[in-house]
Amino acid sequence: MGNSRKIRWIVSATGALALSLLVVALAPLSASIPGAFVLIDVPSAGKDSGQGTTPRDISENGEITGFYKDADSVLHGFVRHRDGTFDTFDAPGASKVAGLGTSPQSINNDGEIAGFFVSNPNAVRHGFLRHKDGTIATIDPEGSVGTVIQSINAQGQVTGNYVAGDTAHAFLWNKDGTFTTFDPPDSYNTAPQDINENGDIIGYFGDVNNGLHGFVRHKDGTFESFDAPDASHREGNGTFGMYINALGDITGYYNSGAYRGLHGFIRHKDGTIMNFDPPGAIADNAAHQDQDGYLVRPVTGPMGINVDGEVAGYFGDSTGVSHAFLRHKNGTFEVFDAPHASQTSDGGTLAQAMNKSGDIVGYFFSDPDAVIHGFLVKRSPSSTSVPAAKAPKKSQ
Repeated sequence: MGNSRKIRWIVSATGALALSLLVVALAPLSASIPGAFVLIDVPSAGKDSGQGTTPRDISENGEITGFYKDADSVLHGFVRHRDGTFDTFDAPGASKVAGLGTSPQSINNDGEIAGFFVSNPNAVRHGFLRHKDGTIATIDPEGSVGTVIQSINAQGQVTGNYVAGDTAHAFLWNKDGTFTTFDPPDSYNTAPQDINENGDIIGYFGDVNNGLHGFVRHKDGTFESFDAPDASHREGNGTFGMYINALGDITGYYNSGAYRGLHGFIRHKDGTIMNFDPPGAIADNAAHQDQDGYLVRPVTGPMGINVDGEVAGYFGDSTGVSHAFLRHKNGTFEVFDAPHASQTSDGGTLAQAMNKSGDIVGYFFSDPDAVIHGFLVKRSPSSTSVPAAKAPKKSQ
């Protein structure tokens, strides 16, 4: 009864020595998605609860980047090559304090990795770019007191935001070292999330009342802002533009309902928006409780969209367990869990990224120790065929 008013949030985990060890494990998936399941564990990752390996992105070439927590819960970067070998790394000056360190977020086909790290002694965030040869450059716009890079595209352009004067501003960094800083019209804080190969940037911004709205910044510097249908406009709520493909299609999520639940959406290049929740997700606004008595709010988290219009991500069910999903362009879904993934509240399987070929990376919490393990779903060409949409039921 004491827990009945608490709300449980299901969220994604976000956070110069080289290793060359082969770690590949194959197993059948525990739910319906065709393909080979590959376990991804950095050899030096910690093995206690909350420690382990978190993939964040996969390139079109199949290279994977992310971070892992060691036995002291310090974050380090990694890249997993197609042959299954790993390189691990730390940005120069990265903190060695538990919960801090180096957090890669994105990788392109040239093997360039972008992200951010936290430095000592004041836990300041800085952007970084790791070149394929292993050299690392720090990226901070002038005047920044904190920088976060979220994405790198095929041309080596990176985007993210930085804090100056207590306000978050967006930036685009080019390979020649030049910066372009920007904010959408009427914005007060700006958070870019992704940049496609054309140079279009997707993200969200806060208005004067801290309501949140999605935006697209086109390569020519013009903006479009948008809101998902049914999105709340209360303070700290709204529409989050998160990922954009080469065609200009966008996916993300929005807040709705009494518990500020998160639901997915797709915005097509023509501006039309379709909201969605996978089968098994909380789609109503009723109160749900997990086995510990916590209220569980709706969460659908799209984490990537490819040129075929497929969306990968995760959702929480009514008991607080997370499951991965793949939404096809025709609106059909495939829902899956990693083998041995925990089925307790705050556990489960969370897809994090998808490449053009439809290969999916993410992580899961193992049962019963809650260690974090990465995974790759390697989908063959035959496994990327789209299931037929079900015909509507006839009225009786």
